[in-house]
Amino acid sequence: MLEKTQGIVLGFTRYSETSIICRIFTKKFGLNSYIINGVRQKSKTSARKMALYQPLTILDLVIYYKENKGLLRISDSSIDHPFRSLPFEPKKSSIALFLTEILRKALQEEGANEELFNFLLKSMIFLDDVESEYENFHIQFLLKLIPFLGFGMDSAEAFFELEPPQFEVNKMTTDYVNALMKLEYSDYLPMNGKMRRMFLYWILAFYRNHLEDFGYIRSLTVLKEIFEED
Repeated sequence: MLEKTQGIVLGFTRYSETSIICRIFTKKFGLNSYIINGVRQKSKTSARKMALYQPLTILDLVIYYKENKGLLRISDSSIDHPFRSLPFEPKKSSIALFLTEILRKALQEEGANEELFNFLLKSMIFLDDVESEYENFHIQFLLKLIPFLGFGMDSAEAFFELEPPQFEVNKMTTDYVNALMKLEYSDYLPMNGKMRRMFLYWILAFYRNHLEDFGYIRSLTVLKEIFEED
């Protein structure tokens, strides 16, 4: 059955000499794997098709949907929201790489969840559009993602109890986390690099405590390097 839906690409793996298997979180059906043929051939047409399946690309899809089928196929795909800056600015692309790795680990068997999809959509569009003061974006994103994963954290106090802290916990740190959870992305909260590293340590520890096989985040090194001047 042909179905139309929006989707957000979470990455792909190579499959045979010319094909890929792409993980896409769709608004209508949640997270599924799609086999896409002929996109790794050496041609301009294949290169254009391959560009559609880069991480966090927002797509309009027509899919052959069949419930409980492992690999699905795409009848047609096109860009829903062309990114203006996200793939091209080093800081933004580093954040995107990091968040893609987090999402691939956090969303393993996610069913249809329109609120989660809308959150991801709104977040990626904001990151693409914003021109300055987005250094805290990845921290806010990870904190705002937590309720969608069903962890039940609603305050910083519960958050800091989960792991022996490597940094001092005080009223300022708890106030900051509570604010980051509640503020809009556009409500910039000034932080230096040390504070961001501190909060990121706690957040990743929280995710490891709640997600099986979460493990080490490889792109974290790149993220630290790109913000090291802070």
